[in-house]
Amino acid sequence: MAALCNVRILWPRCARFLFNTYRGFSPLIIQGTNTILYSQEGVTQGDPLSMLLYGVATIPLIDNLNSHREVVQNWYADDASAVGDLDHVKSWFMELMRKGPAFGYFPEPRKSYLIVSTSFKERAQKTFGSLGVQVVTGQRFLGGYIGDKEGKEQYLTKKIADWCWHVEKLAKLAEKQPQNAFAALTKSLQFQWSYFQHVIPDCSDLFRPLEQIIAERFLPSVIGGPITAEERSLFSLPARKGGLGVRCPTLSSDLAYQHSKASSNVIRETIVNRGQFNGMEHRQQLDSATKATHKEQDKRDDDLFNEIITSFSPAQQRALKNISKEKASGWLTVLPLAKHHFDLSEAEFRDGLSMRYRRALLKSPAYCDGCGAVFNLTHALDCKKGGLVTLRHNEIRDALGDLSALVWSNVRKEPIIREANDVENAPALIADLGVRGVWQPQCDALFDICVVDTDAPSYLSRTIPSILKNAEGQKKQKYHAACDIRRASFTPIVVTTDGIFGMEAKIFIKRLSERLSHKWNKSYSEISYWLRVRLSFAVLRASEFCVRGSRQKWRCIGIGDDGASLPFMY
Repeated sequence: MAALCNVRILWPRCARFLFNTYRGFSPLIIQGTNTILYSQEGVTQGDPLSMLLYGVATIPLIDNLNSHREVVQNWYADDASAVGDLDHVKSWFMELMRKGPAFGYFPEPRKSYLIVSTSFKERAQKTFGSLGVQVVTGQRFLGGYIGDKEGKEQYLTKKIADWCWHVEKLAKLAEKQPQNAFAALTKSLQFQWSYFQHVIPDCSDLFRPLEQIIAERFLPSVIGGPITAEERSLFSLPARKGGLGVRCPTLSSDLAYQHSKASSNVIRETIVNRGQFNGMEHRQQLDSATKATHKEQDKRDDDLFNEIITSFSPAQQRALKNISKEKASGWLTVLPLAKHHFDLSEAEFRDGLSMRYRRALLKSPAYCDGCGAVFNLTHALDCKKGGLVTLRHNEIRDALGDLSALVWSNVRKEPIIREANDVENAPALIADLGVRGVWQPQCDALFDICVVDTDAPSYLSRTIPSILKNAEGQKKQKYHAACDIRRASFTPIVVTTDGIFGMEAKIFIKRLSERLSHKWNKSYSEISYWLRVRLSFAVLRASEFCVRGSRQKWRCIGIGDDGASLPFMY
């Protein structure tokens, strides 16, 4: 109740909401029993306002202790700390123990630590010995560490050994589920040591064992084979710059600590000088420090990219440059959620990486089962035997049709634009999709899809934009006049096997994103990103047909009219 009274005075805008939240005891139901426990002390765990409530509630106590001008107080939720001379710190701590219970704060000396230099340890033990406070030369503090260098190294070494153990477990998981293991490290685990690098300086050398297990165990398990030193450097870059976003922990610590120190400058000065905290100034400082850090990190990434790219083959250099220029890395930056069709099998994920970096395919045949040519990635994507190229095309068509049906009701597959004419020897002209109302109400929009392997030998001398533009021009030349006769618009959808879309396709995706954002009442940027990622997975799965599919027809046993078994092909 004391906390709620303080909130009513110090934070009146939120007082009514907090009063309604804490006017009664929160029930804690134990599954499988009829027993109900009531939370009668403190704030409720999981309440998003609990930290703010606790912070506001302790302000009167903090102000009451400000009479001790010889020490500098630092509070974080229920963690109280002070810096100063031993006698002054003891005086502050004694008053905290005396006044704290009246404000609902109950210090526990035996759970408290006094961090001092080695030369002051004996004096500190005499000064605080009767209180039961633990006197140490180093101790964890707010996720970081304060104290002597040896203690810091021991503390970090223990944490790093624990992270190495977790990375080893993820490496074993990656042997069967590479996408899940990759997401676990890039979306969760590596942020744990990133936080420590933000709050503990001069620790890069201690992370060498962690970097070693990432480079020698984790990444090879994800890729499906050994990697070179240049590839490890490449994979440390963010996905948008051609990497995998698996940062090298030995190289990221210095910049992380600089960013943390610069971002907290206003808070630090306010605490030391006992000034009035300026939230606007802090936000400006935080934004400025973040922009400067991002700029410096981008410069380092670009320098590393330019340094290592020459060590790769010409085909790999071309692929990496295209990746860094185009937005075709979304499938590596999302969680593998099945409800969004973002989950990939072991083979799909590793083949996707092979196509992305033009690496040799894993467990692939020596020769094509359709034409007998030497089987490699380029041949797999281009060989027309067995109809796998058509299946790849149809997979992307179906994905675009399903997404269009979420917005527009009249979606048709393979609409006939022009019937075949035997007299004029003109074949039928058929589009891939017909959607009503895309560009104008009640007007039909026709789409035809073209999938291009821009790394085929015939395209190596041309740039990606020119290849896509030329393919769009050929589609328009073929379909545009016939569509005008039917009073329908025509839009070519050209996409590379790497998931890079042509300009006309991008315009359609923007239109689809706009309509979906209105329908689902979500921001355009969120829907646009989701849609691009969804299509990148569709292109990846479509290309998988060509890489793993069979180009030979299956021989089956059929039953004739007389009941005899007959072999037939389908």
